[in-house]
Amino acid sequence: MKRMLFSILTVFCVCGLMAAQVELTYTFTDKHEEKKTVSVTPDAKGVVTVIVKRSQLPQGVEWVSVLPDFATAKVGEEGYYVTPDGFLGTFRLQNGAYMIGGPSVVHGRNYMPIFGMKNPRATFVGIVATMRFEYDLHVRAKEGVYTIAPRFRVAGFVPPDDIVIHYHLLEGRNADYAGMARAYRNYQLLREVCKPISVRIKEQPELDYAARCPEIRIRQGWKPAPSPVMEQSLATEPPMKVAVTFDRVGDILDALKRVGVKRAQLCLVGWNQKGHDGRWPQMFPVEEALGGEAKLRRLIRKAHRMGYRIVGHTNSSDGYSIANVWDWDLPVKRQDGTPYSHAVWSGGRMYSLCPQRVFERFYPQDIRKVADLGFRGLHYIDVITIVQPPRCFDPNHPCTPKESAMWFDRILAACKDHIGGVSSEGGFDYACGNLDYALYVYFGGLSGKRNAMHDRLVPIWQLVYNGIILNNPFTETVNAPAKDLFTQTKLVEFNGRPTFYIYSKFKSDNKNWMGEIDLRCATDEELKQTAAFVKKGYDEFEALSDLQFEFMEQHEQLAPNVFRTAFSNGAEIICNYTDSDYVHKGQTIAPNRYRLFR
Repeated sequence: MKRMLFSILTVFCVCGLMAAQVELTYTFTDKHEEKKTVSVTPDAKGVVTVIVKRSQLPQGVEWVSVLPDFATAKVGEEGYYVTPDGFLGTFRLQNGAYMIGGPSVVHGRNYMPIFGMKNPRATFVGIVATMRFEYDLHVRAKEGVYTIAPRFRVAGFVPPDDIVIHYHLLEGRNADYAGMARAYRNYQLLREVCKPISVRIKEQPELDYAARCPEIRIRQGWKPAPSPVMEQSLATEPPMKVAVTFDRVGDILDALKRVGVKRAQLCLVGWNQKGHDGRWPQMFPVEEALGGEAKLRRLIRKAHRMGYRIVGHTNSSDGYSIANVWDWDLPVKRQDGTPYSHAVWSGGRMYSLCPQRVFERFYPQDIRKVADLGFRGLHYIDVITIVQPPRCFDPNHPCTPKESAMWFDRILAACKDHIGGVSSEGGFDYACGNLDYALYVYFGGLSGKRNAMHDRLVPIWQLVYNGIILNNPFTETVNAPAKDLFTQTKLVEFNGRPTFYIYSKFKSDNKNWMGEIDLRCATDEELKQTAAFVKKGYDEFEALSDLQFEFMEQHEQLAPNVFRTAFSNGAEIICNYTDSDYVHKGQTIAPNRYRLFR
């Protein structure tokens, strides 16, 4: 058995470098565990590569956990762990646990397949090179010992890949969480899976424009959410609330121009039949109650004349049975063959759609129709990059999560090809080669606490992707200029692109994930106030927008609740969250404010 285990683990040996001890934990279908320890030597670049061969796994193994000896720490030691959803925790607790991701999770938070730890013996970033949708990440404190380890599901409907993890050992100036992010960024760029914004804008003027202006989303109409009718029909469909007609969007454009907002991208949410989440995957006809197609085309031409970009919001991952294109072949299927649903929205019971089937049925012809309306900019397609790509058991279109991710990426690429750019809801980086903008990277968590294990939130995603993908960092930083100074400053610390949402609050259950402060335009006074908040964010962003084209090279805590964010052009932002003034390089930063140093 021991000889077999050594053949499972491929070891890259370099003379003179100390071997790491790697503990493999096998969990069998009958729930018993077996643990084995093997030696792995770093290569010449200080990378420990672990490969677990699927073909050589013992019979009956369901899960494999991988734990090198350098991925452990004791309570009271200096250092921390970092997870891909941005949480940093120091070694404070005797006992505790935090787990993210996993093949059974829809809304996972393994946005990037990385994790890291800094302790007195080593600093590393682990990069999960294969099986990225088939593992969960466990951080544990048990009787005063901390561990961070990925656990892979190797039984059931999973891709036939070996497990490959690269542990990059970091030293000197790279031995911190910013160094972890830089190592992963370099890994991504060297593999050419993504390109910097500064390179892409040469052939993508829509991205260049968006990087220099705020995003303004306008929810125009919606049915009750959640719906009182699970499976809607034309006879039982609840009425749609009309909030912002196409004519009123024209008034918004006029108001922006009056206050001096020279550049902005507008995204129309609910322009489609029966509004936001009305009848996906049906899009057309353009919603008549908002003014119909003729008025939408007129609005788009007006926006272009005024120098603004305007795009639409669509959805290719969720569907409702009321759609005129509905087919029960479309949804993701569970193992028992039933269609998968996990939510109820405006269209009723929402079914997760199989990405392969959606692409085959609706792309690129549907997005061509959307483009033909005149939309141009970073088109928004909902949900895709905030969810774990689904596993579909339908025998007519079976998909592993890896295959679903590929189909999702093709959907994003089609939008980009026909409208000039593409954005989506979250920061899952399997789409980093096509995604231009993420509506929010972190779903909640602005306070820095999701679990007792956490100390604070750090911009680990931005340290990797600033200068590659535009983003608004938090759900809570939507409409930031209308909110408190702490929220406004967090947007700047994480170098977010200002994002506004008119009618962000719409749910009848009052679950408002973008916060309680909303922008509205029902009256001229509300419209005037909304335009003023956009102008405030626009003016502030004018001085910072060039940083969207730079890599974020460093983020660190200078003093308790004082943080420094540094960029590849030498600029740095100091954010002060204390109750007193903070002085940096002779300049004073007021409480809950920031200062840019060139």
